Amino acid sequence: MRANLVLITILLVLIPLFLIAKKAPDFAVTDHNNKIHKLYEDYLNKDKVVVIKFFFVGCPPCSAIAPYVQSAYVRWGAGSGRVQFFEISTMKGDNNALIKGYQNGKGLTFPGVGTDGGSQAARDPYTSGTFGPWYGTPTFVVISPDGEVNYNVNVSIGDQSPLDTAIARALRVSHSGGGGTGCSKAFAVKTISTTQPETYYLVDLLNGNPAHEVKTGIYNCEFALPSITDGFYIIPQMNQKVDASPGVTTADIVYIQRHILGLQQLNNLQRAVADVNASSTITAADVSELRKLILGVTAGFSKLDKSFAVVHNPKAKTGPLSDRVLLDDLVSGAAINEFGVGKYGDVSAANLFQNEELEIRSSNSIDFIVESSQLADGSYEHRFYTDKEYNLTSFQFEVTGRDGNVFNVLPSNFLNIDQFKANLNIGPGAVRFLWSSKSSNNIIPAYNTWFSVFTKNADRLKTSHIKGFRYEFIFNEFADIIADASISYLTASLEGINVSLYYNQISDLIIHSDENVSNFAVLNANGQQIFYKVFNEPVNSISCPLDLNKPGLYFVRMEMQNGTMLTKRFVKF
Repeated sequence: MRANLVLITILLVLIPLFLIAKKAPDFAVTDHNNKIHKLYEDYLNKDKVVVIKFFFVGCPPCSAIAPYVQSAYVRWGAGSGRVQFFEISTMKGDNNALIKGYQNGKGLTFPGVGTDGGSQAARDPYTSGTFGPWYGTPTFVVISPDGEVNYNVNVSIGDQSPLDTAIARALRVSHSGGGGTGCSKAFAVKTISTTQPETYYLVDLLNGNPAHEVKTGIYNCEFALPSITDGFYIIPQMNQKVDASPGVTTADIVYIQRHILGLQQLNNLQRAVADVNASSTITAADVSELRKLILGVTAGFSKLDKSFAVVHNPKAKTGPLSDRVLLDDLVSGAAINEFGVGKYGDVSAANLFQNEELEIRSSNSIDFIVESSQLADGSYEHRFYTDKEYNLTSFQFEVTGRDGNVFNVLPSNFLNIDQFKANLNIGPGAVRFLWSSKSSNNIIPAYNTWFSVFTKNADRLKTSHIKGFRYEFIFNEFADIIADASISYLTASLEGINVSLYYNQISDLIIHSDENVSNFAVLNANGQQIFYKVFNEPVNSISCPLDLNKPGLYFVRMEMQNGTMLTKRFVKF
């Protein structure tokens, strides 16, 4: 009895092996153009590979993936090479006339077969479980020249590489079952970033033979290769030159700083695009180059003669960087078939393997309150702050005044001045500045100054976009990226008004102004009015009892005799 159980177990184990070893049954079908196709006679016996997409006309996912199947058909020679595609219906109601209308409507040019073309006989071996479970449509089958079936190839809209890989492997097999007589060096590489190379080359770097262009990254024996290919490399080509600035922001600086400090590990593509000074290492010198570019000090990276980096195995985070892969390693499976292309400096986009323009950014905005005052030398200080607390990681910002009026910008004590960089020469009266932190805990409390901009004369600063510069504020380890900013002035007019305000912490508010005051109001930090006084005769010296129960930040909003509104703040301890 025990022996019988062992025998049954062995048979159960062997059954899948028998299923895998089964060859594709022959078929003869007539497509919707009345052309007859015989699987072995017309294709397999001639060392060709057959790809079958099982579908039916009313299948939504089949329709969704149809354009991608058409592109694969064209990519593999559109039937003129060693690969032929078929679309075979699984539904009895789909006749050739219906298939023809379906394919014409979707622009499909590979053969389609309906019920009256013999679809049922061609379909049954694959839906019956002979080659594995049937999961419905669409199902893809790749048949090698020796009849071996690669069943249920996992093809999706987002990733067609499994189909390309299956076809490339099938092309290495001859109809006699041997390797090397068909297409032993067939391969398919792909670039997983949104930015694609201009072309791919197959280059013999050992013997100096002429390079072969492989435009799609897929080689299926269109040209002959020698039997020994140990010096052949696949190398993507990307020579396009573009403007260096777009996509490069303080987020990229933060990525590099954290990589240098060991707080964050970059992937291979990020490592490649971060090396903007071409030193083969990532250091503070790369951060300096990025700062100069963002601030408009430079227009590009002086030590680079190209705009894009190409990297093999871009998702990995270890090992040397290379823009090529050995053909023999690719064919044997020792090397991955993925490349990545990234724009130099755009480290954040290289993390997502997509263009910076596609990055989903926050639609929120940050509103700066600006409090302006005249200094002893006659110049003006404009202090920028917000009414909320922020845990700040980095920012880049730009403001414009009158021509040549802005002469300095300084960070507050909450920001490390070594990480604050500015450029006062980017445009008429403009200043561009940035700040980035090496840590993730830089809290700036509400109503505390972030930075001050200094002007020679009374002026209203405004946000500006010189040469497409983008505002960016990053909080709490990239959790929130804000691309918009606005300025709200507490002081409506700065011309010729000097006001001093003092609260003696007992009960008196004292105001001295060189312009007569018509009325004033006291507001708390939430903007609620808690005191209001109107003068029958405008005065410029005020001493007013004001009993404030709670400590905190308060504002005094004054209306001058000439209609000017002015706001000052004070703190109750």
